[in-house]
Amino acid sequence: SSLEQVVEILKIELTVEQKLIAANDSRYIGGMKALCANQQEIDEIRAKDRASQGISKEDEEQAKQSFENSNTNTIYSKTQYFSAVSDLAYYKFDNYIIYNDAKIVFYGYQRGKIVDFFTVQSIDENDYYFGGGEFGFVGIKENILDKKKIEKFLEEFKKMQKEKNEIYSYHTFMLPFTFKGDFDKKDNWNYRKFEINEQKNYNEYIYFYKHVQDAIYNQDDKENCISKYYEYKNQKGIYTINCKKGIFELELDGISLRIFNTNVGILSFNLINTEFHKPDDILAINDFGRRVYPQFLGKDFTCDTKQAILANSITLSIDGDEPFREDFSSFDNLQKFRICKLEDLEIMPKFITKLIAENFNELQKIRPIIDDRMFVISQYNNDSLIAKLKTFKGNEEYEYETDDFWYKYLFIDGDGKTCQSKHMTKKLITESTYDRWIESGTLFGISRYSFVSITGSWFGNNRLLPHTQTMYFQMFTLLLAYRATIIKFADEIQDATSNDDTITQKSKVVYNKYLKFLNKLYFKEVTAQDQGIELYNQAMKIMDIEKYMHDLDNEINELHNYVGMIEEENRTASMDRISKMGSFLLLPALVTGFFGMNVTDFEGINGKYSILELIGGLIVTAFVIPIGLKVWDLIKRNYFGK
Repeated sequence: SSLEQVVEILKIELTVEQKLIAANDSRYIGGMKALCANQQEIDEIRAKDRASQGISKEDEEQAKQSFENSNTNTIYSKTQYFSAVSDLAYYKFDNYIIYNDAKIVFYGYQRGKIVDFFTVQSIDENDYYFGGGEFGFVGIKENILDKKKIEKFLEEFKKMQKEKNEIYSYHTFMLPFTFKGDFDKKDNWNYRKFEINEQKNYNEYIYFYKHVQDAIYNQDDKENCISKYYEYKNQKGIYTINCKKGIFELELDGISLRIFNTNVGILSFNLINTEFHKPDDILAINDFGRRVYPQFLGKDFTCDTKQAILANSITLSIDGDEPFREDFSSFDNLQKFRICKLEDLEIMPKFITKLIAENFNELQKIRPIIDDRMFVISQYNNDSLIAKLKTFKGNEEYEYETDDFWYKYLFIDGDGKTCQSKHMTKKLITESTYDRWIESGTLFGISRYSFVSITGSWFGNNRLLPHTQTMYFQMFTLLLAYRATIIKFADEIQDATSNDDTITQKSKVVYNKYLKFLNKLYFKEVTAQDQGIELYNQAMKIMDIEKYMHDLDNEINELHNYVGMIEEENRTASMDRISKMGSFLLLPALVTGFFGMNVTDFEGINGKYSILELIGGLIVTAFVIPIGLKVWDLIKRNYFGK
């Protein structure tokens, strides 16, 4: 399966970049995906490649059995042809190990880290081979290790993976969304009552005002809770980001879900990075790890998106569960857009829908509020970088004010700086940076979709991290709840005004919810701490919360005035009906006034009538005629379309 054969099957002309990819990786699935091959083309090329290796149908069957018998990414192969197993494992795992009694191969791991591990294990460079690029494969040659040594080798590798303990960065990806209907926690989510079990719980609780505590710390399971906090049944696992920048495995530090009584939810992934320390690694983790669906589709659909800002795949591997892997391939066919109404289109990724699908009656009614991205909270511990950023230059400014990394980190630009103007860069950085503690070596940054910080290693791990995980997390949970609730109210106002027959009733419900939101959830200030006040105010301004609230307040008032006008018109119409009824009763009044109340008979055409009979007939006529006209109008509208 030569490069020429690949090009012939794909019928493409290669760019210089693609030639570099193809030279190392043309036969492998990752390389072909980079060349924008579709699934049929990939299967065809791989089948030809396996055939050229002499892989028989029996080997294919053994590979299938090997793959199905393994519950982890470490697979014992019954066939000597590992490529047959690898072609199956690729679609389930971002990195994996295939071995037998004579050899072992690592796939998808960063080559440099595997080579370093080999060196520690006294594996000579002549005893291993590699290919497929930086995240391709690295294998120990056959019969270098025997069966027992291979098993020992795997144990040492797992031990090394677990011993990573220095936290380079901490990331929280938050998905705020609105929903219709009710949330049912079922067995996959556990309700968590807030309790003070350690010092950081006390510090977090006492940080906020009493009325804020009531909103974010559920201490019972009553129906009148402002919000309820849940944790996923299993809290440990791996969050893997496979993108053009590499493969990044982050340790799962918990998955939480907060449900507000405004029909707003916030799903959060807390992630620990103990392996990747370079600035570009942190940028890639934040940018590619937060994406939940393609922001755009190019000529080659998601292939173009993945070459820009979309991950190749995101895999959530939770202990005890099957991995939830999303490669966004469902967007490579427009058919999914044609088979349903656009408002019912499911765009949420598997690593989210698999968590909450059974908890909502209609998953398609879940609406994310930050387009294709999750909100990012990120803390980066890097001594040398913060030392550079806090340098005070001769032109009366700090280094960070014009630094490209700080701009990209703050605004989550993982694939290059999106602002080319030096003047605008400085202006945006100045507006979005909180530098109260710059001389001590800590910087904070806030944007519409991020809250980031950078500090030194010791201070980051021992002082700042607990604040990031608790106070700051709760603060931005509230801010995101405001944004989501405002959007929810906008939807409800639109729904209330869509039908004149129900507008009064629905508007009263919306207005009642709005008053409760203002009194119970929306806070101008959340803490008495100076730093907390300053951060909160800066975030409110940058995230445009007060502007959105001002616009919502105007909409609510306009709706309230409109409903008041309708009610006034209804009252006027009622008075008109009463006036008309009075005019119908005027004649009987005149008759009784003229003849007197003692008159008992009235001479009619067909004989004598009682004056009371005459008055009763006039009253009945006054009621029957308007009712009859109303009924006739309803019949015409419902049955004749007029």
